[in-house]
Amino acid sequence: MADYATLFQLILAALTFVIIGMGFIVYLMILSERERKRLKAERISAATKVTPDNCPHFFGYLCQYPSDQPIPDECFGCMKAIQCINHQPAQGATETPNEVSEPVQQQP
Repeated sequence: MADYATLFQLILAALTFVIIGMGFIVYLMILSERERKRLKAERISAATKVTPDNCPHFFGYLCQYPSDQPIPDECFGCMKAIQCINHQPAQGATETPNEVSEPVQQQP
């Protein structure tokens, strides 16, 4: 006659390994899903990201932009929009890059 206690312990150990294995598989599935979502978000943000290199304006543009006008659409995705709004030009620099200064004529 077979020893039922030993058989029960073997079945219990096998079921434990099956449950642990299933848990591990679920864990790996969750990790891969998170990684897939992260990569998708990176691709989307990289496609819509406006960097200072491809900015259609200049740094400090929003500081000089009229407050009664809506902010341009291309500035909404910019990571440096807050710094651009708060940008203070250096002392003595009152011109914007789009302005052309007239030469100063010296008097004798």
